[in-house]
Amino acid sequence: MQVTIDGVPYVPACASSTRIGIAITTHNRAAVLSRALDKHLRYLPAGALVVVIDDGSAPAATVPDGVKLIRHDTSLGIVASKNASLAALMDAGCEHLFLWDDDAWPIADDWHLPYIESPEPHLAYQFLDLAGPRKLNDLAVLYRDDQHVAYTGQRGVMLYYHRSAIENVGGFDPVYGRGMYEHSDLALRINNAGLTTWAYADVTGSEKLIHSMDEHEEVTRSVSRPDREALVARNVKIHNERRDAGYTGFAEYRPRRNVVITTLLTSQPDPQRGRKIQPDPALLHAWATSISSADAVVLADELTEAPPGAQLVSAPHVAMNVYFRRWLHIYQYLRDHPEYHFVWCTDGTDVEMLHVPWDEMAAGKVYIGSEPKTYADAWARQNHPEEVYQRFITENKNEVMLNAGLLGGTREDVMAFVHAIVRLYYRIESNRFWQTERAGPAVGDMLAFGIVAKSFGDRVVTGPQVHTVFKTDGIGKEVAWFRHK
Repeated sequence: MQVTIDGVPYVPACASSTRIGIAITTHNRAAVLSRALDKHLRYLPAGALVVVIDDGSAPAATVPDGVKLIRHDTSLGIVASKNASLAALMDAGCEHLFLWDDDAWPIADDWHLPYIESPEPHLAYQFLDLAGPRKLNDLAVLYRDDQHVAYTGQRGVMLYYHRSAIENVGGFDPVYGRGMYEHSDLALRINNAGLTTWAYADVTGSEKLIHSMDEHEEVTRSVSRPDREALVARNVKIHNERRDAGYTGFAEYRPRRNVVITTLLTSQPDPQRGRKIQPDPALLHAWATSISSADAVVLADELTEAPPGAQLVSAPHVAMNVYFRRWLHIYQYLRDHPEYHFVWCTDGTDVEMLHVPWDEMAAGKVYIGSEPKTYADAWARQNHPEEVYQRFITENKNEVMLNAGLLGGTREDVMAFVHAIVRLYYRIESNRFWQTERAGPAVGDMLAFGIVAKSFGDRVVTGPQVHTVFKTDGIGKEVAWFRHK
């Protein structure tokens, strides 16, 4: 039973108010957007979220009450705008995502039902050719039944996705720059991943549900013909190579930020100092105020106030060597924050950022601190008695000792690195329980860090670009990214 109150369809409180999401992208077409919004609101599914992405329009787009506006101050192009659409709807918890151009709109009640009732997690409004006498002859029908029509290509008028498809392969790939072929690429990745029957399909009879101004040549395109042709020429090769290779790569659709993480774990004694450290934000003041062009995150178990400019994240009290424990907390934090691109994990009490590293870092490389001595150091052998560490020291005694106070790279590489440290720690502790490891515990993670770094081979980068000479008065600070002790 459908209940209507004052002309508005009633949705029970138990129903999700954001189950259906509609996002409309626009650029410098105020009248077209206004007309589209009028139609959308007239045929709006009950409880649906409506978002407009204004890609740098001048003047800025305006929307009626009840419509969320997200604005890019300058135009970022189709890819960024469509990804902003996905992010807005996914973050709102929408299950069914409808991404519209501003020159198309619904023309019938319940227009959305054939899309959300289809078992296909991705469909798109399609027209075979232009409605008037001029023809493009650029698509053909591959398949048709009572529910679906499949084509040889796709138009980007209205794109429907179930959120599961986006969770699997991501969004529109930034490799396509300002746009062209980005929606076809996403459709192919979804299909290549085995999620859809056809790459490019629509519901049967969609012409009775949706009107496209492009189809009827009623509007001037928002991207000029020369710009479109240049974008097509640039992107078609990427698209076709991926199509032929069956590419299924994940494309991050949220803007990715960079982050510098430190820990202040004070609930357990520091085994190298032989005492507990006080949970004082002043210890991290120099570190926090030095971080630039990135989030500064402190993972702490007793600290109650973040140092200036940093974000405090609570970590649980754990009876575990704090040097290994920090990697466990860092791994879990990064696991829960896929929005990060480049990551640095640093000591917070004796490290400062000197120069912004982000533009000079390369994906696939792992950036690491080091010391002006080798693993033949007497302190290393004396304070890391376990068999695996002693063997590593013997085999690498003439190599530069790496320092765990600095670790940088992509989120994925840093997660792999720190997870390997945690695995090694728990393997040694398990051996201790099984009595196959009889030596006392190491004071810290320096040797575990070195063992894991060794496994990354020639991907490891250290030296004067990464940090100043260890335990000097900043020798090399003119070029180094970080000052360390």
